[in-house]
Amino acid sequence: ACQQRKKREPRSTTEELNGICTVFEKGHFTRSFTDISRDDPINKNSANRNNNNNVQEEGDTGTEIAIVLDGSWSISEEDFQKAKDFIYNIMKKFWEKCIECEFAVVQYGFLIQTEFDLQESRKGISVLQKVQEIQQVGNATWTASALLHVLNSIFNENHGSVKEATKIILLVTDGDIVADPVNLTYVMNLPQMQNTERYVIGVGEAFNKVKPLNTLKTIASKGEEHLLKVEDYSKLDGLLASLQKKIIGIEGKIMRIFVYLSVGTKGDVLEFELAEMGFSAHLEGRECLILGAVGAFNWSGGLVLYQTNTEPHMVTFLNETKEKAATASYSYLGYSITTAKLKHTSLYIAGAPRHSNVGKVFVFEKDIKTYRLSADLKGEQLGSYFGSELCSMDLNLDDYTDILLVGAPFYHIRGEEGRVYVYRLAEEGSFELIYTLVQHHFPFARFGYSIANIGDINNDGFQDVAIGAPLEGHLEHPDYFGSVYIYNGHKNGIHSTASQRITPSALQMKPQYCRYFGLSLAGGLDLTNDGYPDIAVGSLGNLMVLRSRPVVKVQVEVHFTPHKITVHTNTHLTVTLNFTIHPFKEKEFEKSHLHYAMELDVQMDQKRVEFHKGDSGKGKLFFLYTKHANHELIILPCVDCFTSIKIKISYWLESNLNRDLPAPILDMYDQNHTYVELPYEKDCNNKPVCVPQLSLTTNFSGDQLIVGFTKDFAMTISLANSGDGSYRTTAVVIFPRNLNFRMTKMSGLTAVKCSAPQIISKLNSALQCNIGHPVFKDSLISTRGLLQMEVFIYPCHDVIIALDRNLACMVAPKDTI
Repeated sequence: ACQQRKKREPRSTTEELNGICTVFEKGHFTRSFTDISRDDPINKNSANRNNNNNVQEEGDTGTEIAIVLDGSWSISEEDFQKAKDFIYNIMKKFWEKCIECEFAVVQYGFLIQTEFDLQESRKGISVLQKVQEIQQVGNATWTASALLHVLNSIFNENHGSVKEATKIILLVTDGDIVADPVNLTYVMNLPQMQNTERYVIGVGEAFNKVKPLNTLKTIASKGEEHLLKVEDYSKLDGLLASLQKKIIGIEGKIMRIFVYLSVGTKGDVLEFELAEMGFSAHLEGRECLILGAVGAFNWSGGLVLYQTNTEPHMVTFLNETKEKAATASYSYLGYSITTAKLKHTSLYIAGAPRHSNVGKVFVFEKDIKTYRLSADLKGEQLGSYFGSELCSMDLNLDDYTDILLVGAPFYHIRGEEGRVYVYRLAEEGSFELIYTLVQHHFPFARFGYSIANIGDINNDGFQDVAIGAPLEGHLEHPDYFGSVYIYNGHKNGIHSTASQRITPSALQMKPQYCRYFGLSLAGGLDLTNDGYPDIAVGSLGNLMVLRSRPVVKVQVEVHFTPHKITVHTNTHLTVTLNFTIHPFKEKEFEKSHLHYAMELDVQMDQKRVEFHKGDSGKGKLFFLYTKHANHELIILPCVDCFTSIKIKISYWLESNLNRDLPAPILDMYDQNHTYVELPYEKDCNNKPVCVPQLSLTTNFSGDQLIVGFTKDFAMTISLANSGDGSYRTTAVVIFPRNLNFRMTKMSGLTAVKCSAPQIISKLNSALQCNIGHPVFKDSLISTRGLLQMEVFIYPCHDVIIALDRNLACMVAPKDTI
């Protein structure tokens, strides 16, 4: 959790804006992180000042620096002023870079005098004026007494000292100890002195002598870097840079993180004063915390990586190269951040929504010793804020990232509808744009403003994602607006169509909770301990937790008794429905019902079966007690007794609103209906395929037809079958166009239906007749037709036309059995 803090530090002359971030684990606070400051050139992409390697949280302790100033008469008034100027510059410069540093100044001569203590230092830059007002005390050089005074009176909790703070003494002197009543060896061996870092600055020629030099070495901590010598007081300012490195380098003992970086500018570029570290945050396991610092380097931005799996702990700053960052002001790199895991490395991904005006996403990859910019994804529209939101997803939970979603909430066609770009991540770390997710219904919706991996909410083995559109509908309903879209994952990505759209009105929320619904999103955790991941949705001033509903699939098995229809024999039939729900948990179905409805013979206009009187074909099952149902069907006379009767069974769940657990819901990617077929029995003498033997004969009422004299004549067509039953038999009659044909009489039980004649050539027409009922073995079907002549087609009245058996022909259809 990160919070931005805008403040003017007590010892700073400029206002700063930076974040305070805290990491929590379940049930307790773990550690905190705070502001970015600056120090040396950014040429190693990393900086670390946690030299004490302390990994326990120690609170906001900081660094306490006691400056001990020699004010004896051996120092001229002019040199004493230079010493005060040096102290003034030390405090001013250190405060620009070390916001947790506190100062105290002690002057000594023949007496010991506290000019101001640590408590006064916290009052602000007014103490800098006190430095210039220091009056020289003069006389002897009581160095040991001054050091003892620091231990007893400065590093004292009653005077503003913090017990766990890093303690530093900086002694500035030009001579040996003179007439000091306190023994130096005694002071240096005190227990308090052992935990104090001591720097000594010796000024002048006196320290070329053995005794004064040994005194300096006794006071200074071990190591040559703690003992500094200058020729005169005018050279003191030359020590500022080296002291800054040495002293500030000790800070970091506390668990709060300070990153000290600079680009080497001369004050014309803001570096980390307004970095806003923590504007975005992402945890990569328990080993790495990534924080966005959008305001770093004139808001070109960057990332701060804090890694706890190294010794010492590594703090790294990532951004574009110095040259590119200088021309990328106000890009806001770090506006959003995430990570992606490959087989051999990890990627650190950050959005810069204002980069190049269209937005970019930068991908950093860790090499052996450093980090490199391995890829960048570019937006396509000015002002779309591409990269303002990122979400990486491991769809199948194999520990490797599969896709990356990039939000562009200001993408506009009619007005900032927004869109989300979906990229596939290859094994080598390259990104391929698969498709974009859009919503077309609401302008100014800002779809893609928030994106979150919400876990596997539909229990299909793939992770799902939620996308917020916080301004959707605000023009129509200014008191409640915003939506959240749910997209479900599959093995190749996510579905391009949302499975659910959640709105405040659908949740029946009060208006005060309903503005900017979907402003922020989080998910993937089971906050309600019901076994399902929940979703946290932010709106203006409110946070809501939406519980996931159990997603189930329904299967139905259908049994017919008898299992086939025997033509002219069966008149009734029983259908049994057996339903199965998966997964099924009794407590979730305590107040839920399964509804179903049957539709008979859905492919036929003229139904061949119907429900028994009073039966609607609908039912309601309380699944805890019954999972099956029976219905009685009545078989009707049929024309098509070959094609199976198709029955549609639809089903849906209904739950009582007064319930403790969320109601189960059907998987939208699974069918909410099924089709079954009720077949007709076919007589094929136990063979897998029926083989009919059809023969066709024709007979006419006369031998001659005289045009103009003969008005009409009759034709009889007979169809015989000496083989297995023939189903869906079709006969085609082809005749000259000057004849009109119509069926007049039919013999036998089988119905014959003929379509209107169709012209097939200049001379001929064709008539197709469907013989619906089976033509059983050893059966004969006859039909009689009347043909009429059209005189005007034959103007010569003495033309005689002879008819033979070629007048009609029989064509066996492809699906004849």
